Parts: sequence; structure tokens; C-alpha cells
Amino acid sequence: MHMAAAPDWGDVQIRLSDPGRLPQLRAFLAFDHDAHVIITGDDELEVWFVGSRNAWAQVRETELRLRAWMRWHPDVIATLIP
Repeated sequence: MHMAAAPDWGDVQIRLSDPGRLPQLRAFLAFDHDAHVIITGDDELEVWFVGSRNAWAQVRETELRLRAWMRWHPDVIATLIP
């Protein structure tokens, strides 16, 4: 599946050890309209937030949401790629 690339304003990539969980993670991360999440590869997705967040805030918000998701999926390894 080909998806459009995210705008270059602090987007963050996440790689998962279990690619089958990408749709679940995508849905979790995009629970509000400010978050945009696209699957960019077999085991990777990209996250960015609309609004006045700078690059640091983009990464921080992604980390917080990813940590919450990981609590419920301890068997998955996630690598954050800012």
C-alpha cells in the first residue's frame, strides 16, 4: 500500500517488532483530529500533529501516546525515530 508522505514539520517515525499491530497502534495514536498517522512501510508508521507544536513537542506527544499503548502491549518492541 502506498501512502502520501507526511509534511516535514517534526514528524516522528515508529518501527514495530510486530507489523501486525500497526493498525491498532495507528488507531490508538490518532484518537483526536490533531494527530495524523500514516503507515509508511511494512513495520513502520509516521506521526505528526497539526497546530503550533514545535519538533520537540511533536516527539514528546508521540512518546507519551506510545508509552500508554506499550503498557497494554508489552510483547511488542517499538523504536521511535525522530
